[in-house]
Amino acid sequence: MPRPPLMRTLLLTGFEPFLDVPLNPSGEVARQLDGACLEDSRGGDLAVHGRVLPVAFERAPGELEAALDGLGQGVAAVVSLGVHRGPAFRLEQRAGAVFQSGQPDNDGQVGGGVPLEGPAERHTSLDLDRCELWLRAAGAEEVSRSDDAGGYLCERIYRAGLDAASTRGFSALFLHVPPVEHLRVEAQVDVVRGFLAAFAREL
Repeated sequence: MPRPPLMRTLLLTGFEPFLDVPLNPSGEVARQLDGACLEDSRGGDLAVHGRVLPVAFERAPGELEAALDGLGQGVAAVVSLGVHRGPAFRLEQRAGAVFQSGQPDNDGQVGGGVPLEGPAERHTSLDLDRCELWLRAAGAEEVSRSDDAGGYLCERIYRAGLDAASTRGFSALFLHVPPVEHLRVEAQVDVVRGFLAAFAREL
């Protein structure tokens, strides 16, 4: 009798509130989608593990690594979310090793104090044309792309995800979501859930 496909996991991260963002939709979306079950390309189940990360240059990467370690060998992808100022869902193409934003994190540190070793840039291996189509099919009215992840915690955690992907053999993506003034959390949850469902079917 054939054995059922191994349960795989998608790690979905968002961030806690910071600076003048008292309600961070990225963290709320990750929290609400924690435990969701999606069907993958092999007909098996892909479990979403949602994690809210601290807005802290020193602490956030370690929490990402701890989450990955806790999930073991079944991680198929990491999708990280962060909020930006605009109304669009924004796909990020790359993350650098130098973080130039002058805004302090929740611990009071700025990005210039945490330069990284390794390549100057890492790029996602995912097809962003297809990702854009999946977002629009999921109900996103505005979708954009960027090669500047902002030089703040979003870029720092994207770099950590891409670094982990390069050694652990999975895919990593960063998606900026709009602030709640542009789109309420519940609507963002629906868009991200639909996007992840399409994404899972291709894994």
